Amino acid sequence: MNNPRDVVPESIMPGYPWLEETELDGSDIQTKMEILRTLGAPYTDAEIEAAPATLEGKTELDAMIAYLQGLGIELKSRK
Repeated sequence: MNNPRDVVPESIMPGYPWLEETELDGSDIQTKMEILRTLGAPYTDAEIEAAPATLEGKTELDAMIAYLQGLGIELKSRK
């Protein structure tokens, strides 16, 4: 994510070096998760309660990687 061209020289994807430096703000994560749950996301009460502590010390890069890994898992389960 810092410089995708290091991995794939032909890539046109830009670098995102600031993701590694920006810490996550978990102050409103529980509200967001509760709203997503009303829309069908399978969050449990325990997951929602533990979310702020889970985000402690994590960066936007950590969140992006987790998101991309989740996409891969979702794609595998649909096949």
